[in-house]
Amino acid sequence: MKIHPAKIAFDFDGVVADTFRLFVKLADSEFGIRINYESISDYNFLNVVKMDKALADKLIEILTEIPHGIDLSPNTGAIQILTKISKVSPILFVTARPYGKPVEKWIEQTMPDIKDLIHVEATGDYTSKLPFLKKNDITYFVEDRLDTCSQLAESGITPIVYDQPWNRGSHIFKVVENWHDIDRLIQW
Repeated sequence: MKIHPAKIAFDFDGVVADTFRLFVKLADSEFGIRINYESISDYNFLNVVKMDKALADKLIEILTEIPHGIDLSPNTGAIQILTKISKVSPILFVTARPYGKPVEKWIEQTMPDIKDLIHVEATGDYTSKLPFLKKNDITYFVEDRLDTCSQLAESGITPIVYDQPWNRGSHIFKVVENWHDIDRLIQW
């Protein structure tokens, strides 16, 4: 599999940004709730983590509203590989977040050299990513949510699963463990 850089797009949370590790860190520092990251075996994490939904919603709101104002790190290698891609093609992030402005602010702070080459589409819903991918002629999408991967595959887009504890069950999709794996898939 060799992918032209213009044909691949990326989910934001869990793929570009290490959002869920920060959620675990904030749960501990803000509420004293200890969560073992590797034990989050379900994307709907409240199914496997003992945590009050209202507290989880508060943390999700912080992560959604001000990712640029908290210690949200990019996944290892993301900046380097995205910078490499940006020299060949603009980059598309398609996220289920309700709005893209906070992600754009995070990009401005985290990747200022390529911020103008990244477009963020916030769909507001996991099931609404497909139209944006089709509209932009994307044929590969790096995602950490298996249900989204299945939906995309059914519609002709090749999903690539970014390895996370919640997506390690049985599936047929290509898995990447990190951004260096993504780099090896790109046709340079």
